[in-house]
Amino acid sequence: MSEAPEPATAGPLGPGAVVAARYRIETVLGDGASGIVFRAECIAAPDSGESAQIQAGERVALKVIHRHLARDHQISRRFHREARILRKLRGPNLVRLLDFGETDGLLFMALEHVQGTPLDVLVKAGRLTPPRAVEIVRQICAALELAHGEGVVHRDLKPGNVIIEHDDEDGAEIARVLDFGLAKVLRGDASQSLTALTQQNMVFGTPEYMAPEAARGDEVDARSDVYAAGIILYELITGSVPFESQNPIATMTAHLTDPVVTPSERAPDAGIAPALDAVVMHALAKKPEERYPSASAMASALTFALRSPRDVASTRPPPSSDHELGNRDTELSVGEPAPATKQLPSADPARPEKSWFWLVAVLAALLGIAAGALLSLTGS
Repeated sequence: MSEAPEPATAGPLGPGAVVAARYRIETVLGDGASGIVFRAECIAAPDSGESAQIQAGERVALKVIHRHLARDHQISRRFHREARILRKLRGPNLVRLLDFGETDGLLFMALEHVQGTPLDVLVKAGRLTPPRAVEIVRQICAALELAHGEGVVHRDLKPGNVIIEHDDEDGAEIARVLDFGLAKVLRGDASQSLTALTQQNMVFGTPEYMAPEAARGDEVDARSDVYAAGIILYELITGSVPFESQNPIATMTAHLTDPVVTPSERAPDAGIAPALDAVVMHALAKKPEERYPSASAMASALTFALRSPRDVASTRPPPSSDHELGNRDTELSVGEPAPATKQLPSADPARPEKSWFWLVAVLAALLGIAAGALLSLTGS
């Protein structure tokens, strides 16, 4: 007689453990700030609803939110609300959310198991040619556009959240984006980045890919994801991100205050044409209103830059319109009509007190870090 599967308990999960009486863990795929991702086998298909499409014997990527986060009532509430919305997202460049729930104090989501290479692993092997990088980022933009149309902003777009798989027929690369909206589940609507730095030593999202408004703690919209897509493109064609520091606060401050070195200056031997340079720089504008107003607008500019590599003027962002910004209120219950979208307010230059407050907070944090280092040296 075979042993019964080990249920998920308060202890650590591992191979053989069963989550929600229907997913048996096989191995760890990844471990991050928000949770652990396992490869798991569905041993009992869900009874009803959209999750019923999962069949017994199917492999899924099972993401289990860290217990210390799952115990937070607000996180649990946001998790269920956002997951209902995210499960509706379908597209060739998205990793589908198949199932989600809460069991034995665990929050979990079952995602489509995609066989491929994470983009951060790919770029570590060396920078990509501009045409290859552009094609990958255009597909990322397609995923963003679909999600933004449903009012979902990614908030933590980075190469680690993009998987590159190959088409079985022609071997073409397919970019698949995952973890849409998870940063909102864990953090809420506002970025609260300085606070997040002191909680579990984590920042949501990742400082190297964080738009200035997110670093400042302002509301984010589709243009924040456009900024992150611009950072990814910059990294793919130059081999490095524009701003990087050992200190997350310094990296976030650089996004706010430091000029971006153009990709062609950063990698002069990479064959980066002026039009592609211009697209990246427009995507990385400090002010959201100076960026591409939508992911589709950025994708169109990238297409044009490949076709007319020296035509810089034509890569300028078009005027934004409210419906392009992906700001629909996902606080609404699923199925409830959404109100007309409107542009979220960006930083107002007529209100310097907020910027001064933020800069004072950053300086105080940096002084605290320096003081801690000094105490460590004098105490050794």
